[in-house]
Amino acid sequence: MLGVLLVAAAPAAVPTSSILGVFDARKSALAQLGQHEPQSIEMTGTLNGYALDGTFHSWHDGESDRFVQELGVRDEQTLRVGDREYAIDSSGDVRELRGLLSQRQKTEDFIDSGEFLNRPQYSTLIGPAALPDGRAVVQVLVQPPGGEAETVSLDARTSMIDRLSFADDDGTSTIDFYDYRAVHGALVAYKRVDSNGDHAYDVTETTTDVRVDKPIPATVFAVPASVQIQTDRPITVPLARRAGHYYAQVTIHGHDYQFLVDTGAQGVVIDSRVAAELVLMPAGRLEVSGATRTGGLGIAPLGSIGIGSARLPVRVVSVLDLNSATNGAFPIDGILGYPFFAESEVRIDPDRLTMTIGKPGSLPALGAKFDVDVDRQLAEISGTIDGVTGRFVVDTGNSTELLVFQPFLRKHVGLISYAGHSQIPNFGIGGSMNAVGAIVNELDLGPFRFFNRNANMMLTSSGAFADKFDAGNIGMGTMQNFISTFDLANNALYFERGAGFDDGRYRPVTE
Repeated sequence: MLGVLLVAAAPAAVPTSSILGVFDARKSALAQLGQHEPQSIEMTGTLNGYALDGTFHSWHDGESDRFVQELGVRDEQTLRVGDREYAIDSSGDVRELRGLLSQRQKTEDFIDSGEFLNRPQYSTLIGPAALPDGRAVVQVLVQPPGGEAETVSLDARTSMIDRLSFADDDGTSTIDFYDYRAVHGALVAYKRVDSNGDHAYDVTETTTDVRVDKPIPATVFAVPASVQIQTDRPITVPLARRAGHYYAQVTIHGHDYQFLVDTGAQGVVIDSRVAAELVLMPAGRLEVSGATRTGGLGIAPLGSIGIGSARLPVRVVSVLDLNSATNGAFPIDGILGYPFFAESEVRIDPDRLTMTIGKPGSLPALGAKFDVDVDRQLAEISGTIDGVTGRFVVDTGNSTELLVFQPFLRKHVGLISYAGHSQIPNFGIGGSMNAVGAIVNELDLGPFRFFNRNANMMLTSSGAFADKFDAGNIGMGTMQNFISTFDLANNALYFERGAGFDDGRYRPVTE
């Protein structure tokens, strides 16, 4: 049987004078309830969000966890086996988390296990606050070694965790917990709401069944094989270049289309006109973070896409009115984003205007190797602007040499001189955005040094170009100097000098 609400057994108030007092109050509340960490716990329930209904199923057994959510045709999973974390997206791509999301997960594991209560040296008391829905809380900033900082909001009356919040993309994401119950000594929040601040896209998780300390088959925690492109050998296809963008011909249900080749997109996207022609029926609502956060028609099932003689399994695609979303800046039928690069090894040769595609790891290494963080379904590498190191998205869908994001500029005031420079137009998914042109004296990428980079200083405070974790985007204006090989399934990127390599040191500079 389910236990009583935890509120009934909690102390009257949480002290706020010290971090130890706050943590002692929570320990006391949990002790009164007889709470303990179960060996295993299995939960099922319902999901609602993005104008879709679905279900979830989660398992925990010792040091292993698995969470499966099915929301319409969305089917996403997370998996932890020991200290290794994995994410499985709707296309069936399996990636081991090793970067930013891995650091975030370390913190969440630290909090979920209750270990943060026993190691207060990694927490800082923020103090009393009120959540938007009126709940009075005491907030604590938690950051264990190797983890990202997260704010824990403990209910001022019950000591239960009311909210977790953390920096995410261009804003702050939150996880709210409600309706705590004790189930055979296990602590369960029967309602959870995940939000990125845009509440139209909140996802609500409601638990309907809990099983504590029941056997869980080991096969539940088996890591599945990642989906790969279907080809028996590497193939080479031509690329078309228009206005600094690269397009490949794809085939869907016997129809040919031109798709933008875009490592800066986190999914495969189809224009609404193409979806109608193919009789694809999008469901739910779609949120896209581009130049701004914008909405789309939803997602639709699609088995695969043909690229030359190869077949790319996609399973689901996002459907968006791309002409409207880009303000008509460039004609586009669709976008080959992260799933394409996750399921394939892709070599782009800007001199020959070709793209070679094979299974991950099948192409011979060519050029300098870069370690790539793909946790966020982007190709993120380390680079240096005028001596300051930052993370950069390698973005084949951007035609410029370099974009620099506003959070990085605010953090490094005076690094790049752009005051008084004229505004220049920038276009992307979500429309145009404010930017100012400037010259970056030096951009270093591994062994390569570039000078006098024409850069756009992004002034927007929302969308993909206001990301809090990246310094900016490396666009095709810089990448056209290289033969680029993306082996994202193996967290690798290779740059080899192309025939037209020019580091820019002798180019005339006009301020």
